[in-house]
Amino acid sequence: MTTLSDKPVILVIDDEEALRDGCRQVLEKTGYTVLTAANGNEGINLAREHLPHIAFVDLKMPNISGMEIIEILSHDIPDIMLVMITGYASIVSAVEAMKKGAYDYLPKPFSADQLRALAYRGLEHRRLKIETRILREEKDQIQKNFITFVSHEMRSPLVAIQQYMETLKATAGDCLNQDVREVIERCSARVEGLEKLVEHWLDLSRIENGTFAEQKVALNLRHVILRAAEEMNSLCKKRGLTLTSNIPENIPSIMGDEESLVRVFTNIIGNATKFTPEGGAITISVKQEGHYITADIADTGFGISPDKIPFIFEPFYRGKDKNERGRGSGLGLTFCKLIMESHQGDITVSSKEGEGTTFALKFPVQVQATKPGE
Repeated sequence: MTTLSDKPVILVIDDEEALRDGCRQVLEKTGYTVLTAANGNEGINLAREHLPHIAFVDLKMPNISGMEIIEILSHDIPDIMLVMITGYASIVSAVEAMKKGAYDYLPKPFSADQLRALAYRGLEHRRLKIETRILREEKDQIQKNFITFVSHEMRSPLVAIQQYMETLKATAGDCLNQDVREVIERCSARVEGLEKLVEHWLDLSRIENGTFAEQKVALNLRHVILRAAEEMNSLCKKRGLTLTSNIPENIPSIMGDEESLVRVFTNIIGNATKFTPEGGAITISVKQEGHYITADIADTGFGISPDKIPFIFEPFYRGKDKNERGRGSGLGLTFCKLIMESHQGDITVSSKEGEGTTFALKFPVQVQATKPGE
């Protein structure tokens, strides 16, 4: 890589000498450093050496097309703004260029003002793109630092506090009156809640860095769902809800981690029990569509208002029941979303207030290897 100057660097790749010279004059007068190339190979080499901020690339050139150049440069230089120059302007070519990484396109003939305006817009877009990436990286680093702090600085003291309270109850025995015992029990419950929150944070961290549920094997999704339903059945009965499942016996296998997927289903069923009134129902149904299996978990609860649906998978977002009391850590659905993504799956929600909510979990079917000769 060669540093030319502190000025923005613009590369023009076009086999027409007059166009290259015209672009150079206009852009240099505007204050940019300009490189030019008469063919694709020369342009690619210049781009890799000098890392320009913007590249204007002609669509029709000998040997290597502008589309190929755009595809190569968007891969090699992620921050570059690529503009397709074409005398064959059409929606089709513009859309194709965008798919390959182009920022915009400029139809021939174009004026000096059009060239300057597009260069300015491209540089501004590049600046905002880089700033956004830096902010996202800083946010991720802050989150990682916080999780490290939580795991090393909070976990041990919480365990110690819980042990001290248990020791206090055991040694004091009958010396504690009922009111004092209730205070200690409430303290224990709060500490236990903090311990679970720490564990949830650590789970999310392990999912994001790829160390959670690393070993995925062929799974029978029916077995996973029935296991989760069995675990949640007593809670449903306690709250006066019916839990039923409709799962074909011959559904194909998926690749996954059984324990984490059981947690996904129990989390969603558990949420449904919180927001479904007594006498309601929770139904799990499974269907196969092509190369995917979808499991729907539907309840007859209060439903979710449309303005809240976009936020339910965000960390610490907590829904409210009819008494407007927040429940849980606000990390359960975040966990479900990340686990589904780690299984190359998807989770979506549809809801209507007063009628219920349905979570749809979509899994790719395990692809069977083809034997030689088949």
